[in-house]
Amino acid sequence: MESAKQYVEAGRVAVQLADAIRRLGYPARAHIDGNYQVIAPLVARDAGLGEIGRMGLLMTPRQGPRVRLGVVTTSLALIPDRRISNEAVIDFCTICKKCAQNCPSRSIPFGPREEIDGAVRWRINPENCFHYWNVIGTDCGICMTVCPYSHPDSRPHNFLRMGIARSGFIRRAALVADDLFYGKKPPPRNAPDWTQVP
Repeated sequence: MESAKQYVEAGRVAVQLADAIRRLGYPARAHIDGNYQVIAPLVARDAGLGEIGRMGLLMTPRQGPRVRLGVVTTSLALIPDRRISNEAVIDFCTICKKCAQNCPSRSIPFGPREEIDGAVRWRINPENCFHYWNVIGTDCGICMTVCPYSHPDSRPHNFLRMGIARSGFIRRAALVADDLFYGKKPPPRNAPDWTQVP
């Protein structure tokens, strides 16, 4: 539910931004959930917001895969920032593989990145993933849940994220610690009480 709420929020911002740009006299289109004409994670990666992780989602250094995107395309002349690659995130995804190990549909690859449509990234199997969603009757999200980057936005986790960004040794130590504290295959969480039918 939180993911859906954030898609709505990203869409609200994109629609308002596109409207503001059109009021300046330039064409603008909001690309929002269910109405994308671009691949939002690739656009966000090209904009320097993060990297494409093993699970095929945008991975940011602070929020990991817990980011929902809205995109606006326009002919308004903008001054782009130079994209800076974040090799720490790529290295972490390369050595972690926790999302692939826990994926019930085996849609996430264990192997190395490959060139796909001019970008080097991991190729998930979207048909397997979507088929699993249809079987269980809802989104899955296990990959995001088990991702070490998805831990709470707390002081200890943020301190660890800072170390992960700076040191390959800390990246490897963080994976050992994550397995120790959260497990290699974290147990499923119970649904909140309010979702239970009386």
